[in-house]
Amino acid sequence: MSLPGCRLQKTEFNMSWEDDDSNLIREDLKKRNYRPAQNLILNEKVKELVANSKPVYHLAFGQSPFPVVEAAQQALKEHVHEKAYEPVAGILSLREAICNYHRDLDGLQFCPDNVLVGPGTKELIFLLLTIFNGDVFLIAPTWTTYRPQCLITHHDPVVISTSFETDWKITPDVLDEVLSRPAHHKRNKLLILCNPDNPSMKGYEAHAQILCLTH
Repeated sequence: MSLPGCRLQKTEFNMSWEDDDSNLIREDLKKRNYRPAQNLILNEKVKELVANSKPVYHLAFGQSPFPVVEAAQQALKEHVHEKAYEPVAGILSLREAICNYHRDLDGLQFCPDNVLVGPGTKELIFLLLTIFNGDVFLIAPTWTTYRPQCLITHHDPVVISTSFETDWKITPDVLDEVLSRPAHHKRNKLLILCNPDNPSMKGYEAHAQILCLTH
């Protein structure tokens, strides 16, 4: 891909920026070693191999191989004529249904005004990071797109490492120690926690482990 003033060069699973006299890419991104999500780069490589009739057993992408369920297809057909702009936060009836779902299933009370509907978790996280003022924390290992999103939105994420001994989970003690460090002095703190985690597949119990982390 070429842009006026810069060129994106792809080699295997690494991407690097090559500059000329007038580039369009923010200097801070290049200095902080910004890279696109590796799973997306790998997926492009897989498509290239398949197009060249190479045998590939593709286990690196979480895209569903199954067709859209019949009921959803039918609902889309019935409402295809409804093409006006909807509320930015999402259709009110859908936000109410989301509140009812978590009330009945999880015993949690939410107001529809505090629910935001989006086309996917990654976009919602990106929007949150765009306006968030505070320290951002990630765990390792975790999903590959969180760090690039942090860098694009001017955050320098703090990575909390997990280990085999902790079952690849963060513990309240570790979280307390990291949050109490002088370098992380901002009032607002955001922990992006994938549950169950990807790639470890370790899950946190909602009413026990996650509650302990929040305290």
